[in-house]
Amino acid sequence: MGLSPRMARNLDRLLRAWHYALMPDVLTVTVSTPARLLSPNARAHWAVRAKATKRARVEAWAACQVAMHEAGVKGGWTAATCAVHWFARDSRRRDRDNCLASLKATFDGLVDGGLLKDDSALTHLPLVLLVDTRNPRVELQLREGEATDGA
Repeated sequence: MGLSPRMARNLDRLLRAWHYALMPDVLTVTVSTPARLLSPNARAHWAVRAKATKRARVEAWAACQVAMHEAGVKGGWTAATCAVHWFARDSRRRDRDNCLASLKATFDGLVDGGLLKDDSALTHLPLVLLVDTRNPRVELQLREGEATDGA
């Protein structure tokens, strides 16, 4: 049984309210998993890699703009902490460092989108690998300010 548009809209509002109540200072930007060409281990012609990089950067820019608009965030953060949740199609073993490195164009897209002033002040938390066979994606959970190490 499908939901009517009105019920779906109300359910969406309710879920967003719960999300903001539980994590009010976290901005979630969702993008597709990057192309294999963007892995540091990939060997491809520079023009082919440049096209994939531009595609990832533009997608991140658009997703950032949507997330900022929905959350009412102005952007221009000088420092941020990023937790990456990588939802893969299957449960194969993946190198977390290469996964994070293949997101370089995505982080540049966040700067292009106006969320960050510079991605050099972005603190990366350890990458979390998860499995979602129906909807593989990457969720970037961003919080303004530096990460504290407990000291």
